[in-house]
Amino acid sequence: MEVQRIGFIGCGNMGSALLKSVVDNGIFPSSCVYAADSRKEKLEAVRKLEINESDNADLVKNCDVIVLAVKPKDMAEVAGGIKDSVDEGKILISIAAGVSTRKIELYFGNTQVPVIRVMPNLNVKVSAGLLPYCLGSYAKGKNKLVEKIFSFSGFVFELGEEKFDAVTAISGSGPGFVFFIAEIIESICRAKNFTAEEADLISAYIIYGSGKMLVDTGTAPAVLKKMVSSPGGTTVAGLDVFMERGLRDIFEEAIEKAEKRSRELSGSA
Repeated sequence: MEVQRIGFIGCGNMGSALLKSVVDNGIFPSSCVYAADSRKEKLEAVRKLEINESDNADLVKNCDVIVLAVKPKDMAEVAGGIKDSVDEGKILISIAAGVSTRKIELYFGNTQVPVIRVMPNLNVKVSAGLLPYCLGSYAKGKNKLVEKIFSFSGFVFELGEEKFDAVTAISGSGPGFVFFIAEIIESICRAKNFTAEEADLISAYIIYGSGKMLVDTGTAPAVLKKMVSSPGGTTVAGLDVFMERGLRDIFEEAIEKAEKRSRELSGSA
């Protein structure tokens, strides 16, 4: 099947970022891209891309691939509104956290619609996201399609759906945790009389440079940490505080709470 048109239902932060990547990188020409959002102001972010603005029903009728970029709590309502226009020839891609492929399939009754679940994180906005995906019961063989659509948004890889609550907590929520660390570093810098510009720069480049070291060198985090940790030095003094205060346990608890919330979202969708 050759995909001709793609539509995005939902143009919030994630939906608009993914749509923009599809258009900017020529995966689909703007004339073959549709967008719908009940919040008309959200369409402002993608209007300059000269795509087709639509409502949900017409979007589904016109498109081969439909990206469901809606909140988990809205999935049942959205699915109900497009159910009559969805057949086996459509491909649904959901980025709703916690909503399984099976649950989405059930919204469409006996229609054996291919469903693909993707869990992108916020870093797709700078083409450096993580996009794990899994295929539903009727989506076998659609790997190349989903990898093509999101290839310019970051690293796209297949992952067993049984791991999706965990990856949602780690990868999906991870940027928020890292930004919180950046916020703390900025605050400490300001308390020590650095200017706002200096604090922003220090915080951003510590995280950017450290991430780049991990990606570019392929060196294990423990090895890189050791490279900075001279015996009796400043890094070791600081790391000792983290260990004494149980920072590892705090991180593990945060991930467990986020993973539990992902499971709860699945039950409420």
